[in-house]
Amino acid sequence: MTEKKEGKNEVHKITLKNENELASIIRSISDGLTKKEIRKKLNISKTNLSNYLRKLETNGNIERIGKYQIKLITSSLIHPRVTINQVNSKLNKRGHAHNFKVIFPQEIEDLRLKPLIKELINSNTKKPITTLPFGSLRFSYKRFTIWINKSTLTIYSSNSYYSDNALHSKFRALKEIDLLINYLKNKFNIKGIYGIEIFREHYGLVFNKFAEWLLDRKEKMEVKDKGNKSILWVDDSKEDDIGLKEFEGINPLDLNNADKLFESHEKTNWKVTPEFTLEALNKLTSIQIENQKQLIETNSQLLEYRKENKSHLELIKQWKKSNDAWRKDQVKKIKSDLKDGNQRTLLDF
Repeated sequence: MTEKKEGKNEVHKITLKNENELASIIRSISDGLTKKEIRKKLNISKTNLSNYLRKLETNGNIERIGKYQIKLITSSLIHPRVTINQVNSKLNKRGHAHNFKVIFPQEIEDLRLKPLIKELINSNTKKPITTLPFGSLRFSYKRFTIWINKSTLTIYSSNSYYSDNALHSKFRALKEIDLLINYLKNKFNIKGIYGIEIFREHYGLVFNKFAEWLLDRKEKMEVKDKGNKSILWVDDSKEDDIGLKEFEGINPLDLNNADKLFESHEKTNWKVTPEFTLEALNKLTSIQIENQKQLIETNSQLLEYRKENKSHLELIKQWKKSNDAWRKDQVKKIKSDLKDGNQRTLLDF
C-alpha cells in the first residue's frame, strides 16, 4: 500500500483483489463513509465502485436504499451467515453433496454440438472435456463437475456450506449454482430461460454428540422412509464424509429440528429430570392455552356473525313485506286507471 498526500488530505492507494476489495468496501460502509469518501479512500473510479456495490448487493452483503444510502446486512463478509469454511462453532450445519439437473426448455440445439463447446473439446486446455460412454461430455470448473447432455446440464458440487441454519446452506448452494449456470450460458451461448432441479442434497450437524457417541462405539445408524430411502443417518464411511462426526439427513428443516432436540437433551445431559419434565409440561400448557384463546376468539367471531346474520334476515323480511304492500297498491292503481279510462293497456302505464 502506498500513500499520496494532497494538501491536508491523505489518499491511500489500495490494490483491490478478489475478496479483499469487497471486504475493504464493506469495512468502509460499516465506518459510515459515503460513496464519495470510499472512492477517495480506496482510490477507485465511480464506475468501479458501482460494480463492486452491485456485486455486494447480489451476494446479499448490502442493500442500497435510494441513490445514496447503503445498508450493511448482517450476513456479510464481516458477519457471515454462510461460509465455505468452518469459522466458528455456531455455524454447526453443513450443506453438501448437492447435485443439480439444469433444463433449458427454449434451447432446440443439441448442447453437445454447440460450436463453442466443440471448440473447447478440440483445444489443448489443462482440464479438457472428456466424452463419457453414454455420449455426454464432462469437464471440471472450480469445485464443480459438469456433464453436458443433449438438452440438459448435470452439475455435481463438492462444496460445503456452513451456517447456523441448514436452509441458509441450501439457499447459498442454489445461489452459487445460479451464478455458475449464467457463466456457462454466456460461455457456450446457451439460449433462453432455465430450470433447476436438486436431485441430491445432504445436511449434517457438525460434531454432534450423539453421532460422536455412536461412531466412538464403531456403530452406525440409518433411518429410511416407506420407499426405503435413507432420510437420516450417522455413517462415517460415506464418500462425502470429511471426519466431522455428523448427524446427517436429506431435509434441511429436519436437521434444524433435530438440532433443537439435541440441544434440549444436552441441557439435561440426556436425563429426564424434573426440570426437563416441568419445562415440557409448561410448553405443552402454553400451547394449549394459546389454542384455547384462538378457539374462544373464533367462537366469539361466529356469535357476532350470527347476530349480524339474524339482523340481516329481519331487514330482508321487512323489505319483502314493504315490497308486497307496494305491489298491491300499484296493482289497485292500475286497475282503477283502466276502469276510469285513464289507461288503455298495461303497456301505457
